[in-house]
Amino acid sequence: MSTVWKQGMMLGAVAVLISGCITHEETVYKDVERAKVEFESDGAGRVFYEAMNKDVAKRRKRETTTRVDIPIVFDHKRKVVVGESVFFNESVSHCDTNRDGRITEMEARIYAEQVERK
Repeated sequence: MSTVWKQGMMLGAVAVLISGCITHEETVYKDVERAKVEFESDGAGRVFYEAMNKDVAKRRKRETTTRVDIPIVFDHKRKVVVGESVFFNESVSHCDTNRDGRITEMEARIYAEQVERK
């Protein structure tokens, strides 16, 4: 084989690699059904929701991104965004300490204090 032919093949291979890139980008929204919960009083509900909103604001960065890169040839990016119901259910789980599906004013206040300390 001639040197010119080898150089031509090399240039052709480089051109194919540079011009072709497999790219995949995906966003997944992760959400669940909200937990069923009742509140002992309007005050318990107000305290719970105020504390939950503060807690969610602190934890809002629950978005994850995974990226796999092989330069020039392959690029894969997957982003997972957590929905509001996930935060709500986690907050209910932390607050409803006796797991009876009913949040008392005492439970709500304890949860609010825990959120303040975070």
